[in-house]
Amino acid sequence: MTDRDRAGLARNRFGILDWVKLGLIVGVCCLGGEVATAEDCLDCHEEMAASLEGTTHDHNAVMCGDCHRGGEQHSEDPSVDNISVPARDDAAGIIATCTNCHQPHLELDKVGFDPHQTEGMSCISCHSVHSQTTRLLLDNGGDFCGKCHTGIDRQFARRSSHPLAEEILTCWSCHDFTGASPDLGHGRSETCLKCHPDQAGPFLHEHEATSSFSADGEGCVACHSPHGSSTEQLLKQPGNGLCRQCHGVPVRHAVAHNGRWADVDCMVCHTQVHGSYDGPNLLDPMLGTKMGDGPGGCFCHNVEN
Repeated sequence: MTDRDRAGLARNRFGILDWVKLGLIVGVCCLGGEVATAEDCLDCHEEMAASLEGTTHDHNAVMCGDCHRGGEQHSEDPSVDNISVPARDDAAGIIATCTNCHQPHLELDKVGFDPHQTEGMSCISCHSVHSQTTRLLLDNGGDFCGKCHTGIDRQFARRSSHPLAEEILTCWSCHDFTGASPDLGHGRSETCLKCHPDQAGPFLHEHEATSSFSADGEGCVACHSPHGSSTEQLLKQPGNGLCRQCHGVPVRHAVAHNGRWADVDCMVCHTQVHGSYDGPNLLDPMLGTKMGDGPGGCFCHNVEN
């Protein structure tokens, strides 16, 4: 029987599994010139084809032999000892198999170091190939990563946090493991701005701290703790403590009127903290009106915005 005949029989047998789309039936499993058709594999492992249907491996016509080596010998003498099963390999072996097709995860700004691998973890620590879950993850729940990252997971229980527990987002909503190029215009803040576009600008007068692509600021994380904070709006510190991470108390605030303004919350006046279209001091454009000095200036000696 030819491979074409076998493929025809397989298509009739599995109907719903489009052999052209799935790429398993017409594919071959190769090792050193020996060939076993994928239909040979499905004679015994029919359920494996169904487990791949609709997944990214399905769409990209991944074949049995792309992951399992030794198909010809195994089809002649079925044994667990003469077929490679990546799940039985050590972490390095599993990663070597998967990275034949997939770019490896390179974290820490993609400099080439993956902390998961140094912990003896591999692809199957988080993924199941024969699965139809999102991203082939073992668990699609919002707290999946927290099973290992317990310190981070506890931060989501603080007073202010991103809605991970409500499963409105997940870890991979922010953490990119695909190797996609970052948005160099916004630097590390690009991740935050996908959901918070109103803070993106561009502003005529920028707040240097928000510029994560420059040497002057860290971006959103300069002021916000992204996983959770005991302070409202994910702020790292309450009140003026946040601003004084970078700014001292202006001299005129400390001495004028016996220093009465030195301890006033900075954001009473400086409300445009992400950037301003009105002035370099990032003042509330309506501050003069609010303080009774008219809309044209600040209530304090008519200082411009």
